[in-house]
Amino acid sequence: MAKAATRPLVYVADKPDTGPAHAITPARIKAAAKRHPGVFDRVKMVYGLNPRDLAQAEIVLGVAFDALTLKADAPKLKWIQSLNAGVEKLAPKLDRSFMLTNASGLHGPKGGEFGLTGMLILNHAVQRFVGSQRKKAWQPVFTTPIEGKTAVIAGTGGLGQAVALQAKRHKMTTIGINTSGKAVAGFDRVVKATAMAKVLPKADFLVVTLPITKGTENLIDRAAIGLLPDRCGIVNLGRARVMDYGAMAERLRAGTLSGAVLDVFDPEPLPSDSALWDVPNLIVSPHAGVDDGSVYVDRGLDIFADNIKRYLGRRRLKNLVDLDLGY
Repeated sequence: MAKAATRPLVYVADKPDTGPAHAITPARIKAAAKRHPGVFDRVKMVYGLNPRDLAQAEIVLGVAFDALTLKADAPKLKWIQSLNAGVEKLAPKLDRSFMLTNASGLHGPKGGEFGLTGMLILNHAVQRFVGSQRKKAWQPVFTTPIEGKTAVIAGTGGLGQAVALQAKRHKMTTIGINTSGKAVAGFDRVVKATAMAKVLPKADFLVVTLPITKGTENLIDRAAIGLLPDRCGIVNLGRARVMDYGAMAERLRAGTLSGAVLDVFDPEPLPSDSALWDVPNLIVSPHAGVDDGSVYVDRGLDIFADNIKRYLGRRRLKNLVDLDLGY
């Protein structure tokens, strides 16, 4: 009788202090197994932070490990599934023999709405009303509908596409910025990052959805921010270091940008002594804009389930990260 194939060991590397919205629990794994019959039966799940289990793992789910020593700590490891979309802190440190997959696309439904919310806030001067309220000042501002206005979206991945979809539902013009300049669904036009100077002056809103990589760090620099028209509002859902926040704050203080809604900062939490707290017409969102806590882990486990089938079938994994590019 042929010997049954050994099930790959999956080590669940979840941080002990992970909040309830992001915890990878046995109950959530069980629920995912019901949604994907037979898939999780093909692997062996091990929970906790036991070095002996990690040493036997072929697959890691989560990011609670030392990336620099992982090759030595997990000599059998082949694949890491992160439930984060951004892996900029992990990818540069990993041994190049590992496969890393992320949770790109997880934030689409909530992130698309939040991107639209940010634009609507800025379009209707809500940030100005909040500032006036703090001063107990009655200062009306009369605005126009968002229909027909232009959203320049830096980043045309899953999150950028979700924002573009919401913008199109409100009959806006959408211009995307990416590395290739290739057309992407939901965008009226896409330009290369090297050509973004041509489209930034057209922006009623600049929405940033980019990860942080060697190619995107400080991409929206002082010169780029200087190209934005006075009417423009900024929404950042990607990473803080993509933008020059200092240059943006200068224009907000001068009244030559309409406002900003920022969901990402560096460092986080934003220190209490940061000057950004007091910048006029700036709304601080504490990195909570794009995560839907009720289904975040569930959607991530759905990606993982699909990838288990791909891995065991020796097919290309979904959301495979280029460790050198960082996405």
